[in-house]
Amino acid sequence: MSDLKEKLAEFLPAKVFKPTNAQILFPELHRELEADPSLAKNLQGLFIVTVLLKGVKRDEWYLLFNGPNKKPIISQTRPTLPAFTKSTYPVVLVEIEDADILNFATGGLPAIKAYTTQRVKIVGDLMLAQQLEEVFAKAGGPDKAAAYLQKVKGKSLGKRIKASL
Repeated sequence: MSDLKEKLAEFLPAKVFKPTNAQILFPELHRELEADPSLAKNLQGLFIVTVLLKGVKRDEWYLLFNGPNKKPIISQTRPTLPAFTKSTYPVVLVEIEDADILNFATGGLPAIKAYTTQRVKIVGDLMLAQQLEEVFAKAGGPDKAAAYLQKVKGKSLGKRIKASL
């Protein structure tokens, strides 16, 4: 029976995974911060964001902010912290559903509401975590996220996002 399944699999298209909202939004945030590092000038810390898709881990993102005059690093590769700062470098762990990342980035889900309703789980410095919301807002927040998603995913999604705000 398994031979038949393998033979059938040869003729079926490969399963294509649709990119998550995080895979679209985090690289865009990185581009914005590369262009203007002052958007996150005072933020210093490492955010480890676990992205869930219907409760199952899908992605892990690392957002490393190094304070003034240094460009932040946003990637799916774990960054290396300088040895002298490891013990004092603030780290925030975030667990969030992919759909909620979209709501967070577009301003539809404020950080405090997300945390108090347990739509986002945060371990670490809550004040530092709240500063991430400010970075999203300074980087363009609702307008840029909605426009970018409209461009990437199609007009209907962009219209739904703007209508929900």
